[in-house]
Amino acid sequence: MRIPTLRDAFGACAAIAASALVLAAASPASARPDAATRTVPTVSAAHDAGRGRAWTSAEAEKFWTPERMARATPDSPRGEAPADGRAESLVKRAAAPKNGVYFAGVPTVGTFFHYVRDPATDQLAGRFCSASVVDSPQGNVVLTAAHCSGGSKGMFVPRYDGSAHNPTPYGRFAVQRWIRDARWYQAGGHPTRDAYSDFDYAFARVAANGRGQSVQKAVGAALKLGQVNGRYKQNVTVIGYPGSHNPKNRPFVCAGVNTRQLPGYHQMRMDCGGFYGGTSGSPWITGLNKRTGSGTVIGNLGGYYGGGLENNSDRISFATTYDRRALEIYDAAQNNTTPPQYPRGYSMYPTGGGLWQRAMKTASGDYTGDGRTDMIVVWGDGEVTLYTGDGSGGFSGEHRIAKSSTWTHARTIAGGDFNSDNASDLMVVWSDGEVTLYTGDGNGGFAGETRMAKPGSTWKGAVQITAGRYSANQSIDDLMVRWADGRVTLFTDVDGRGFLHQHRLQPPNGTWRHATLLAAGNFTGGADWDLVVRWSDGGLTLYRDSSASGVGTDIRLRSSNKLWTQAAVLTAGAYTPGGPDDLLVRWSDGETTLYTDTTTTLGREHMLVPPKAG
Repeated sequence: MRIPTLRDAFGACAAIAASALVLAAASPASARPDAATRTVPTVSAAHDAGRGRAWTSAEAEKFWTPERMARATPDSPRGEAPADGRAESLVKRAAAPKNGVYFAGVPTVGTFFHYVRDPATDQLAGRFCSASVVDSPQGNVVLTAAHCSGGSKGMFVPRYDGSAHNPTPYGRFAVQRWIRDARWYQAGGHPTRDAYSDFDYAFARVAANGRGQSVQKAVGAALKLGQVNGRYKQNVTVIGYPGSHNPKNRPFVCAGVNTRQLPGYHQMRMDCGGFYGGTSGSPWITGLNKRTGSGTVIGNLGGYYGGGLENNSDRISFATTYDRRALEIYDAAQNNTTPPQYPRGYSMYPTGGGLWQRAMKTASGDYTGDGRTDMIVVWGDGEVTLYTGDGSGGFSGEHRIAKSSTWTHARTIAGGDFNSDNASDLMVVWSDGEVTLYTGDGNGGFAGETRMAKPGSTWKGAVQITAGRYSANQSIDDLMVRWADGRVTLFTDVDGRGFLHQHRLQPPNGTWRHATLLAAGNFTGGADWDLVVRWSDGGLTLYRDSSASGVGTDIRLRSSNKLWTQAAVLTAGAYTPGGPDDLLVRWSDGETTLYTDTTTTLGREHMLVPPKAG
């Protein structure tokens, strides 16, 4: 590593970035700031804080006074209504196909209260969510969202109504045990948006009320737990307790609302206004008997980001559904046993497409020396992250290589083997025209850097680069460059000595000025690799057998179309076993997709990161 010299602001890019790359390459897996997770145990006992023993419904009766219940606030990432009035969906009725209404409630649905530590004040504060009674042999099981579970002094109140003379008509039921799927977790203090948000459900075993009745006996009914079995189009009634515009904590219902699948998840989505914070855990019921509260619950409000969108819309809500694993958790709750344990794999998108919208550049290569293709990502904030490939079309982990505002000036990057040591390297063209080669150490880091071109060089006109094998040399050391004037140049046998062998494939022209993205890969099995180009009109072209003789034979993968204009970042590599190579796309909404075994047609589509919901 050389010592940085004093250059102009952009000219210092490579030196500063090199220091960060070499020194930080072995740093622990902390890649994204919001990747810090909190694991939730499968089973937990509910204890009165400081006593080390389960607390009773009699204690809940004394502690949870009507005043204390009224002061509790929603325990949910979902937002509250604007301070200046009702939410937009309740004002502009045309914006919402349905809106919920306040009603008298049903016996089987109520409010779950508990105390949690407020991260802003570090003080314990009363919180509430919605919950429901589900059928069990001992009549003592309630259902809510996993992100509502836990805390201290937990209590369930069926048919709670803060406006009534008696807000707890069936009594108070102390929570004594939580049973949930341990794979559900939080990232950065918030529910995740990844596949594990499908497990945002939890069952609580509750004690008898002060009259010695189980909750199911007290209310006289229970909800059956049902499965949608892939049929996400349902007609449901949803009941919960929103916090906004509801000072008396009255029950709220949306009846006869149609659902559909939240794409990429085992979750349902509904459009119905008024479901603010506090409705997390609300049961989604088919066949509801409005008098008894019986019926079948096929989902509970939760899942993607705590049951809703990042923009805190009260109108769009999600619900987890129940698969075989959910039935195992349910059986354990009914029988007071511990459910089977399942490991949680690595997740590359704990906070979903909203995060991946900031993935600005990607490069494929084997950076860890295990024979599997990995991916380097340069983020919009200057972080550089290595995602280690699992060899099966996914990723097994990540770690931060660097974090510096310098990396926001990286214009284009490419992964290749430019010193023929079978360890992938990284070529970077900076916005000031400097070009830097970072040589890989084969252990997920970089051993050093070489300046390939000085600041202010003609490389200021390089718009995209991609590396492949386009000559007799079997190393991936040939660099394809698209210039601002439409030229396309191939540099063969590139190494630390520079760009010694230049071949012009296209003269300056208007057509190639519209080549927006490039990706090199061995898609058709020839001696020379191929080139994929995404054009500004959304067209997608494969140039077969590119070489120093020309860009190759063009094969249209996609004609001009609106969808592919949203393809924002492109890279290619052997992310799955065997050939041909796979094409990886990051879309404008953050969705990241792998097209496996792409040839003269696009391969099978696999969603690695779901889109930011909207």
